[in-house]
Amino acid sequence: MINVKNFDIVTPGTLLSDENNGRNGTYNEGNNIYSKYFGMVQVNERGVSVGPVTSKYFPEEGDEVIGRIVEAGSKYWVVDIDAPYLVRLDNRDVNFRTEMGELDKYMKAGELILARVTMVYVNNAADISMKGTRYAKLPPNMIVKVDPSKLPRLIGKEGATINLIKQETNCDIVVGQNGVVWIEGKGGNVTAAVDAVKFIEENYYNPNLTDAVREMLQNVREKT
Repeated sequence: MINVKNFDIVTPGTLLSDENNGRNGTYNEGNNIYSKYFGMVQVNERGVSVGPVTSKYFPEEGDEVIGRIVEAGSKYWVVDIDAPYLVRLDNRDVNFRTEMGELDKYMKAGELILARVTMVYVNNAADISMKGTRYAKLPPNMIVKVDPSKLPRLIGKEGATINLIKQETNCDIVVGQNGVVWIEGKGGNVTAAVDAVKFIEENYYNPNLTDAVREMLQNVREKT
């Protein structure tokens, strides 16, 4: 039996389950699964995991991330994805043609990209790719950084919370699994979206968070 539910806050040693289905942030004694951290529970078909309340991003293969170009070399770009190490984007892993030695003609230092993690090494260094129509250079709009452990609350069940923010603010929002959030919209709408993201990070423990965000955004709209 699973003794916790999504978004519960637990302390180290909390009994989570007796089904031997622990994942990240847990340890087992026999079939019993316990929390390693003071953190937030995630339950899905693969098992139970606990993310520390404060955590750093460590890349995993398949993650979609928002990064900032640091340097354009002769054969690859160096990219900051807010991980322990800078990562590499090879010129063969983009969705446009390039000429070696002239990569800064296509993407320069300081520009933002949406990419996917394709390889993670033992030391947590990684490679990324922009292959595929979903991945691209992002316009230089508002960026907000969120603790990666709180991203499930920002997104909400089946995307309910992030979709609510998009609808209420009429903003385009991209959430990277590295905790970087890109927001594009007009004036006060962007401000409202940023406020909503920060509100969620500060109130992640609220079991009725989506309703609280809706009320917060309605109050903002009434004041404008």
